[in-house]
Amino acid sequence: MDITDEQASDPALLDATYRTEAPTLLRVAYLITGSRESAEDAVHDTFLRCRDRLAELDHPPSYLRAAVVNECRSAHRRAQRGRRDFTDEEVVMPSELVELRDALDRLPWRQRTALVLRYFVDLPDAEIAMILDCRPSTVRSHLRRGLSKLKESFQ
Repeated sequence: MDITDEQASDPALLDATYRTEAPTLLRVAYLITGSRESAEDAVHDTFLRCRDRLAELDHPPSYLRAAVVNECRSAHRRAQRGRRDFTDEEVVMPSELVELRDALDRLPWRQRTALVLRYFVDLPDAEIAMILDCRPSTVRSHLRRGLSKLKESFQ
């Protein structure tokens, strides 16, 4: 498929993709980062970086999901270096979601990400492994350990 310069930066394509994919990407980013502001930043930055390539992508949702997870990983690393605190207490959310976010926040980053991608995006082990840059068996270990820790926190 030949793509012209006009198609590569088509605002209608960007708008349509954003409208369909942003809600899921925001939910994923929020559950990974624990902050609505950080989630919005991650999704927004991802769309800005990818806007000129959207027409070239074979499967934009997969690409965007991986890009958002990578952006969340970068934000997590920055937070670990003490640059920014990602807690966002003034956001009003249903209590069940706040409890889940708090429980997920206590998990190691890779376990949290694996759980979010599996149970909130319904991705298979192989795709999660590609995003986390590990083997599918490692994904299953992250899922098993993460679920075990979540069960402990809700008992």
